[in-house]
Amino acid sequence: MVTEIALVLVGDELLSGRTRDVNLQRFSRVLADWGLPVTSASVVRDIPLEISISIRNSLSKNTAVIVTGGMGPTEDDLTVAALATAFNLDLIRSSLAEDMIRTKQHEYGLGLPESALKQADIPEGALPVMNPVGIAPGIVLPVSGSFVICMPGVPSESAALLEPCLRVAGIEPMQGKQIRFVRTWGLKENNLFDSLKSLSLKNKVIPAFLPSPGRVDIKVSGAGANGFSHDVIEKLGNRVYTTERDETLEEVIGKKLIESGLSLATAESCTGGSISRGITAVPGASRWFVGGVVSYSNEIKMQILGVKKQTLEEYGAVSEQTALEMARGVRRITGADFSLAVTGIAGPDGGTEEKPVGTVWTAVCSDKVEKAHLWRLGGDRESIRDGASARALGTLFELLQ
Repeated sequence: MVTEIALVLVGDELLSGRTRDVNLQRFSRVLADWGLPVTSASVVRDIPLEISISIRNSLSKNTAVIVTGGMGPTEDDLTVAALATAFNLDLIRSSLAEDMIRTKQHEYGLGLPESALKQADIPEGALPVMNPVGIAPGIVLPVSGSFVICMPGVPSESAALLEPCLRVAGIEPMQGKQIRFVRTWGLKENNLFDSLKSLSLKNKVIPAFLPSPGRVDIKVSGAGANGFSHDVIEKLGNRVYTTERDETLEEVIGKKLIESGLSLATAESCTGGSISRGITAVPGASRWFVGGVVSYSNEIKMQILGVKKQTLEEYGAVSEQTALEMARGVRRITGADFSLAVTGIAGPDGGTEEKPVGTVWTAVCSDKVEKAHLWRLGGDRESIRDGASARALGTLFELLQ
């Protein structure tokens, strides 16, 4: 019975730094939810011998091996051949894999070059798995009571193939293990740890805190998971936006606006459109998001959003007054029910003693409420921008509650 997973990540580009690997993080999270911890991970070059050795060294009776990368149609895609070599197997043309590839090539209107059919050559005894979002099938190879699973390295394809491949291998989520998530916004990891320590002791759990700019996810498992998550929600109130592991703050806001028949517009300065980008990543966002303005310069703030010149001269672009006028302006020109604005100093330059780098003002407006908030954020430019986006969305979520 498979109880743990080893990962083998294939690709020169991962070792050169040209490509940032996201599969390790995603796989570890999903597999942990299934009760299958990742116990090792190795990154190897596009060299068949090294791939074969890494696969064989990672495999054991209770450990399945998941391999990503090197699954395409070109000559430098060597993973499948290396897998066959690792276990002295022949590569054979799988009619089932060929049908999958023909279907996908036709679906994408790509014709059928011979190079595409190369992806139908798999080790003898292996099972192909239809790729939901790409062409190369996943491969599941039973080996001595365990499995080797191979998938393309493209994150969108590996994400879509992971669970289907696990199920073809006969691997199912462990039953009876309580795992709960509480997703928060606008709180710092160390403050959360301190404020929730008594609840951890009360429920006899050890929570994991998973921070990102402006947001912290709390993951907890065990018999006390339900009680702990309930207590945390009660304590933190509107700083908790969901208990669904993969539900985003943007999705939660969208659901609330749709339920109320309301709409949203955005006015962004220091975030440069990242709030709108996150919103429009949500399928169906057009039902509630009408649009936004990236008003980076003072001239655009005045000409498009109607921010007063006197406001900018007296209070500056990064101020409560400017944030509120930006929010009012974008609501006026779009006709949205709610508007959200953000202005700040993302750095690394531009800060002053009065307004250091990381100073951010957010504002939310409707026909009944106007609310502005000052935030002091740390980190590099990207972290400040991401943190500002999360806090702006969080203030809107809080208002919608």
